[in-house]
Amino acid sequence: MIKQSLICLTLLIFSSSLLADAGFKKIEVIDDDGIIHTFDQPVKRIVSLMPHATELLFEVGAGDRVVGAVKYSDYPEAAKEIPRVGGYSALNIEAIVALKPDLLIAWPEGNRNRELDRLKALGLPILVSDPREFNDIANALTVYGKVTGKVPEAEKAVAAFNKKLNYLRTTYSIEENSAQEQISVFYQVWNSPLMTQNGNTFISRAIEVCGGVNIFADLPMTNPQVSIESILVQDPQVIVASGMGQARPEWLDDWRQYKTLQAVQKNQLYHILPELFQRPTSRFLTGTQQLCEAMQEARDNAR
Repeated sequence: MIKQSLICLTLLIFSSSLLADAGFKKIEVIDDDGIIHTFDQPVKRIVSLMPHATELLFEVGAGDRVVGAVKYSDYPEAAKEIPRVGGYSALNIEAIVALKPDLLIAWPEGNRNRELDRLKALGLPILVSDPREFNDIANALTVYGKVTGKVPEAEKAVAAFNKKLNYLRTTYSIEENSAQEQISVFYQVWNSPLMTQNGNTFISRAIEVCGGVNIFADLPMTNPQVSIESILVQDPQVIVASGMGQARPEWLDDWRQYKTLQAVQKNQLYHILPELFQRPTSRFLTGTQQLCEAMQEARDNAR
């Protein structure tokens, strides 16, 4: 027995030495809450609690690791086949636990704190993703690549993302084009109640990249309610909305009754698909480009 134990110990030490020589090390990432997560090996079973994480995981080649996802996780097409574990209104805790995930990816803006606290209490590791800047989207790709062992794929995706972002900045931003006329923009999240976003959001960053200013950037709340009167006072040159589905929201055109608005006079009421403009993914740059083109049209109309 002693001899067998010595042999096992020798093999363990030898194996550890080989791993060290091969440069093996634990995977360590920091989430958007500043929490350090450490993994002994790439995670195999992920439950994604927001559509943008599902989409980014597929982009880095780890779509097959997603064993559960929330409602609206619909891109790419294969994501539609993933078992659902609830949505923004409520998560199915039992279904999540039954999937035996190695990792949950959560979004504090969309997931209820009490549900996340319950999942933590059950011992499930939760990585928080809360992109507010373009760099945060690129960082999410990097983090997802690391935790799934898809680093080369993630690096390729980040390079493509940064290349397109750089094109948009050099083409439209005020910083890169000092002679560019700044355009005032009202982004309408919803009509009843009338809601917008402040400057601490990725949508506001898109407005800036396109050479514009969010008329409600200085408000303290991320998704504040505003009044029609305040918008009439601000008199934006462009009004943009996404709505909830593929169709242009009817309430976007309700602004046409306010004929003093510049955006109405110049017919500058624009719709951008929510999947391209409300999700912090690489496709958000497609929505950003559509916004930039709309704002350029507003500049041309002002001349």
